[in-house]
Amino acid sequence: MDTVLKLKPKEVLPFTKKSNIQGALLVLGNWLMIAFAFSLPVLLPYWPSYIISVLLLANRQLGIAILMHDAAHYMLFENKQLNLWVGRFFCGAPVLADLDAYRTYHLKHHKDAGTTNDPDYPNYKSYPVTRTSLVRKVLRDLSGITATKTLYALMLMNAGILNYDMVFKQKEATKRVSMLLMAKNLTKGLLLPILSNLLLFTVLWALGLSHLFFLWIIAYFTVYQLFLRIRNAAEHAGVPNLLDRNPLQHARTTKAAWWERLTVAPNYVNYHLEHHLRPNVPCYQLPAFHAYLQQQGVYKEVKIADGYADVVRMLLLKTE
Repeated sequence: MDTVLKLKPKEVLPFTKKSNIQGALLVLGNWLMIAFAFSLPVLLPYWPSYIISVLLLANRQLGIAILMHDAAHYMLFENKQLNLWVGRFFCGAPVLADLDAYRTYHLKHHKDAGTTNDPDYPNYKSYPVTRTSLVRKVLRDLSGITATKTLYALMLMNAGILNYDMVFKQKEATKRVSMLLMAKNLTKGLLLPILSNLLLFTVLWALGLSHLFFLWIIAYFTVYQLFLRIRNAAEHAGVPNLLDRNPLQHARTTKAAWWERLTVAPNYVNYHLEHHLRPNVPCYQLPAFHAYLQQQGVYKEVKIADGYADVVRMLLLKTE
């Protein structure tokens, strides 16, 4: 970690500055993009519009999930409660994510990244994989199999039957759960996701567009799962050394073109190495922080992926 330790705290400090305005604009911008995606089939009622709409909706489902991640770090807004409130209802709940459970889990990922104790380690340890294996994963995502398995696991987690685990390793809960407690847990865990999606459906219904809600569901069950997998793998899979505590070895930053920001890399999520170097840098400060690190020579011996196609090449074995 020598390279990291040479960073001057006074120089890094400006990049840690949070802004309520920038945080609000990010959340608003993501929801305006969602509104635009829903409007496309109305403005241009042809089948390509529906495909583009699903792609954009999946992109912004990933976008608000990423904003929930930033809120879980208390890095989206200046105020802790604002992070929690907006992060829970407007970012996590619409994509069936629980900010509070995620925060506990994710902070352990940061604490133990670069070790086998990292709760996300099972997601990355099998990479690189064969082309056949990667194709199978993609087909599972696009066919709805991944989403169905995920929803089943989330139901069991919300019920208290399974412990919260984003790699879905099917661990048993630490105690037996009665039917009454299970019902209470499910009510508590599913209330916000149901309310947020009901609100979205109600807005569409009030506009006479309730049928378009199916595009949101289709996006979630298919393309969102694929975008999520690619983004996830890009962050830590196929890195120089997954079991090195140095983020320069176990995390990756990827250059993202405009079309990648509209698919797999919304909201500066491609700057993942920077995020692990300094988790207290808000996402909207990451591009400037990246430029600063370049000036400091931090990346002299670090491979910055040249787009997500480059990442996919790193995820594949040279031979079957």
